[in-house]
Amino acid sequence: MEVEPNGVDAAQVEQIVRAYIARVARRYAPLAVGALAVLMVVILVPSTSRTPTQSSFGPSGIQASSGASGGVAGASSAGSAGTAAGGGTASSPAGGPGAVATTGGSGAAAGGASSPGSAGVAAAGSTSGVARSGVHCGPGVKQVPWSAYAPPCVAQFSGNNGGATSHGVTARTITLSYRVGNSAQDAAVYAAAGAAAPAPDADYIADLNTFIGLFNKDFELYGRKVVLKSYQGQGDYILEDEGQDQAQAQADAVTARGLGAFADVTFQLKGSNPYWTGLAQQGVIAMGPLGFPESYYQRYAPYWWSFTPSGTQGADLLGNSICARAAGLPAVYAGDALYQKQTRKFGLITPENPEYLEVANEIKGQLSGCGVTIAKQVSYAIDVTSYESEAASMVAQMKASGVTTVICFCDPIVPIFLSNSASSENYFPEWFEPNYLDPQGRLENQNEWSHALSDGGQYPSQANNEAYRAFKLADPSGSPAELYYDEAYFTLVQLFIGLQAAGPDLTPATFERGMDSLPATPTGMEGAWRFGPGIFNPQATVQIGWWSPTDTSQRDGKAGSWQNCDNGQWLPIDPSGRSQWGPAHTQLSCFGK
Repeated sequence: MEVEPNGVDAAQVEQIVRAYIARVARRYAPLAVGALAVLMVVILVPSTSRTPTQSSFGPSGIQASSGASGGVAGASSAGSAGTAAGGGTASSPAGGPGAVATTGGSGAAAGGASSPGSAGVAAAGSTSGVARSGVHCGPGVKQVPWSAYAPPCVAQFSGNNGGATSHGVTARTITLSYRVGNSAQDAAVYAAAGAAAPAPDADYIADLNTFIGLFNKDFELYGRKVVLKSYQGQGDYILEDEGQDQAQAQADAVTARGLGAFADVTFQLKGSNPYWTGLAQQGVIAMGPLGFPESYYQRYAPYWWSFTPSGTQGADLLGNSICARAAGLPAVYAGDALYQKQTRKFGLITPENPEYLEVANEIKGQLSGCGVTIAKQVSYAIDVTSYESEAASMVAQMKASGVTTVICFCDPIVPIFLSNSASSENYFPEWFEPNYLDPQGRLENQNEWSHALSDGGQYPSQANNEAYRAFKLADPSGSPAELYYDEAYFTLVQLFIGLQAAGPDLTPATFERGMDSLPATPTGMEGAWRFGPGIFNPQATVQIGWWSPTDTSQRDGKAGSWQNCDNGQWLPIDPSGRSQWGPAHTQLSCFGK
């Protein structure tokens, strides 16, 4: 019997890894951030076939926008480097936890609505003068030149900031918490994944602190600086999404509050719905919940935020792409010559979890608006051990229903099984899936995936990776410690723009109001961002991509990569921008056509 170095035999490793992927996929299906999707994929691949790189993630490089941002060019050249690290100590917890409201809306939760000790607080900085970053403020000038998402510039603050305006805030500090992951299955998972596994939490925390040092120097925090405190969680984050360890997840949220946390920036893979919900109940902002229907974010306002699109936005995107550029047209990108001559007939595949069935209903609602009905809808249990049989059944149903175009609003693992099953059944439709990055696309059956479209285009080069450029500003001689450092970066970007926009009287409620007040951004690595009441997921534009088995990836230099449709045009997610998707009743320009 083969035994791993940690004493776990190979059969046990395989069993644990399969269960791990099933549980993690449940959390991140179907709109996981790309880096998390790659993480789940690489765990399936032998470690000898992977080496970590410093390459970028995200859909594309910085370019002009055709979407909601009004076509403003991307970020300007980088400014001077800064390496100051956050420091200081947080205040002791004060006051009771906030009570979560169930109706959402600005300032909907107690514990963040008022700001004790804020009498006589000076107003936020002037929009004229010189900013902490050294930028000379004026109309249209951003706080920093190195981010497409930076808020409007404000002059450097001086005066009374109100001191302890909220739990986790003192006159000098704003405290963030980070839960170090804890699962009984970690050892076997990391043994199996080898060099392809994510780095230890300590490395991710190191990258967070590098970015925090740069942000503390250049963003206006009104006499304060952000400090990060990590702690070892009690809950098994893998089991939490299975309905176990609920009390431990709640206890961890209590610990985060006890550390004096204003917000939590735990790596999304180490979070969970119970943990994020517990944070909201404790009056701590959770920077990370992703892929849920927008009703979930409204329910926990102002405590749930994520820079990635919500599940509802995914439904809007599909409505735009299908209604504007696919409905009523032949399935020209199918692998079956007969399908290529037939008007598209759509099938929909989703997980069976309630939140994703809710998203499925939103998809059908969007499509019904342009007269499209789903010919066949199927759902599946997120259980990798049954994926092979589930995939065979789903493919058989799609083929029997004459579906020419399969919409797979799925986790990143099940398309591998679907594509293999479809190929074995000589079923070659068009495919549409969320973008799970180049390494995942190489694991699908290439005869099938050479007919696949996705909500993401070509990877940016390192020179066009905002997260990497910012890291080099903070540490010119260093490199990110964690493969998924851009996840840390954009989480902090969203947080810091809210902290600056909130002004000196910082509370969860003023954080939300500050976010609501921000103008739309130009297009950057994560598309254009928009803000306003009820917007907790800012991404407003996307690209559409097609899969090439032969083109070289800009991420890792290997064959197999997503390429841009319509010359890389950024397109609005919101249905109100559907007219910007190009001439109606016109095929997307993909696959070199």
